Amino acid sequence: MLTIEVKRHPQGEPYFEPWIEDYEDGSGCLFHFHWDDISDEGCPVFAELFTQQARRWHPRPPGSALGPRIPITMERRAVMDEGVAVAVDDHADYIAYTVRADLISERGAGHLTRHQSERSPWWERTPASYRIKRRTA
Repeated sequence: MLTIEVKRHPQGEPYFEPWIEDYEDGSGCLFHFHWDDISDEGCPVFAELFTQQARRWHPRPPGSALGPRIPITMERRAVMDEGVAVAVDDHADYIAYTVRADLISERGAGHLTRHQSERSPWWERTPASYRIKRRTA
């Protein structure tokens, strides 16, 4: 299982665009954000979001053909439904995030989705899988 982490760099560092550091062993990645681009609350929310996404989108097997570049968008909203921080519309042709605006800056959202879209040809979407547990008597 991939490990997806999100780091908010300390306040006072010179500005940098968000970037993604892949772990050398292939076990996941670390999203780096400037202090101004993500809130403390946004870090665990986006770590969970990207972990959920990684369960549907996996790196293509070595030597396989690249896929198409898919558009990834992020709409920031000041108000979301009660208890909802992020909603995702995930399709093979695109991914559209709707997020609470206080979690990520507009600038950060733009950089992040552009980087993800640039990386998308190396991903493949896997079918959804479901597990239903029921109690046995």
